[in-house]
Amino acid sequence: MQKYKITHYYDYYIDTVTKLLMDNEEPIYDLLDLPNAASIKPLEERDEGIRKYIRNEWCVHGQMPRIVQKVVKPEMLTFVEDSVWDREALTYTAKIIPHHFNKQIDARHKVEFYDNGDGRTKRVLLGIFEVKIPVVGPVMEPILLKYIKQNAEEDFVMSAKALDAWIGKHGDLNAGKSYKKL
Repeated sequence: MQKYKITHYYDYYIDTVTKLLMDNEEPIYDLLDLPNAASIKPLEERDEGIRKYIRNEWCVHGQMPRIVQKVVKPEMLTFVEDSVWDREALTYTAKIIPHHFNKQIDARHKVEFYDNGDGRTKRVLLGIFEVKIPVVGPVMEPILLKYIKQNAEEDFVMSAKALDAWIGKHGDLNAGKSYKKL
């Protein structure tokens, strides 16, 4: 089992970051620009006030070692992301449900947003990734985790640039506060 934690900081107030990234009517950037995302198909979205429930089907791609290619075909890299945005706790939790090997793969993560106390927002991504397949699992886990981390890093870069662009065009949602880009 692979556990991971990735921390980033946005140079904007938490209300601005969570509104624009998690609760905006229209996304301010396209997740299909992630390096390993081939397609994203919305399956369900329902808003229940404090929580928003989202289900999307993702198809991803990546280079696999030969031993893994014998077991995992490209069409097997499709999964459902079953997620919840909790507006009160400021957390986004997601469970990955693969179309293939769904009993052998445990993949889930949680994104937590915190007020850093200096006008910035701290984003912490915590995740677990496990492939319960003898021989192949221990080879696959670090390789697939590399892609997960790569996408998390790229997602931060894309979202930070999108925040800069949106705020540059529309202004900060917290303009009444003493805002200063760090």
